[in-house]
Amino acid sequence: MDFKMKDIWLFQNMFMELTRRELRSKYKGSVLGFLWTYINPLCQIVVYAFFFSMIFKSGIECFYLYLIVSMFPWNFFSGGTMQGLGSVRYQGDLVKKIFFPRQILPMVSVTVNLVNMLISFIIIYGVLLVSGWGIDWRLQLYLLPVILTEYIFTFGLSLILSSIEVYFRDIEHIVSVIMMVWMYVTPMFYNLSFIPEEFLPAFQCNPMLYIISMYQQILYYKVPPQAGYMRKAFIISLCMLITGWIIFGRLEKRFAEEL
Repeated sequence: MDFKMKDIWLFQNMFMELTRRELRSKYKGSVLGFLWTYINPLCQIVVYAFFFSMIFKSGIECFYLYLIVSMFPWNFFSGGTMQGLGSVRYQGDLVKKIFFPRQILPMVSVTVNLVNMLISFIIIYGVLLVSGWGIDWRLQLYLLPVILTEYIFTFGLSLILSSIEVYFRDIEHIVSVIMMVWMYVTPMFYNLSFIPEEFLPAFQCNPMLYIISMYQQILYYKVPPQAGYMRKAFIISLCMLITGWIIFGRLEKRFAEEL
């Protein structure tokens, strides 16, 4: 099956139904249900804020705000990637029985995590307002291209990982370790001024540095995102999507056999 990106539009009803089903079933049977999507990251933020503001002092003013505007976008990326990674294998019966673009499966996983992040902006905006830090509403439209860029990057990476995972199941454990390291080399617990000059070029190879930094610029520093950051992030994300689509297209030919 040789699907093009535009072909997904023909299966939009299937995409919407799978997304709704995933959102409904994610916390089915749980007492607090959908709230766990936000309880977990909020607990993480409390722990990190204590250690990095009280013990390992970061020197960042109102560190918990800096962390909040960084962690929810990061959780969108990490959650979308990890959920997208296993999306094809976990839907093996669907893959073997129904004719549709398989790319929809990782797209559903990424979209579910996008919805969770969008709802989390209620928390982000609420904390920024209650704390007195405030929000520059004129800058909020900049979030749209930033969110789109992060979505494209996450979807592209999920395409690559989900197609490889069908053949190599251990990749799930490898990626979970990589994601943990990736989180700490992304400036969420510190800012770029803390990075020694000799290590800065290596950190600048991290595409999530630009994406997370743009959220921080808009929500924490209340300035427009740097044009250079936006340009680099979008180019990297587009390349990731194209690469992911090509790799997925080549590997999906034997999905039914491997599953």
